[in-house]
Amino acid sequence: MTKDRERYRIEAITSGHDRAAFDCGHPFLNVYLAQFARQNDRKGLARAFVLVPQPAGNPVLGYYTLMSGAVAFKHMPPNLRQGLPKYPIPVARIGELALDQRQKGKGLGSDLLLDAVARIARASAQVAVWAIIVDPIDQAAATFYQHHGFQPLPDSEALILTMKDAKAWLGQP
Repeated sequence: MTKDRERYRIEAITSGHDRAAFDCGHPFLNVYLAQFARQNDRKGLARAFVLVPQPAGNPVLGYYTLMSGAVAFKHMPPNLRQGLPKYPIPVARIGELALDQRQKGKGLGSDLLLDAVARIARASAQVAVWAIIVDPIDQAAATFYQHHGFQPLPDSEALILTMKDAKAWLGQP
């Protein structure tokens, strides 16, 4: 966590969050936040969480989305296949993770990822989650996730982090 963490909070998206000025530099991620994040959250398609300043809560400085999924055994990296059944493996997916360009360089992207991983780890105590999957939007995003322990899925742009590794990162048994 960044030392400035007390200046920010991460919370579930609401209609009260100001999303209009958000600009992460990727049109798709900007449009997703502005037009689809809240709608998809309401529909139960993806849960959206926003990074906002304390105590005001506006504007949105960053966000991520979470959803459930599965990965076919054949798509698992060979080094992770041992002991797994040969049917789909339950995963949580970080769909989008973006930080406003004006906030870059402060460690807040890592804070968003840490919050997402911690949220998934808590959920995995109730719902089976063997790993976390991400689909980086570009090479810079892939490098960011790989720096945090994610590894490539074969024949895919996606990256994976096992819950075992995620919990180790969080300092959990």
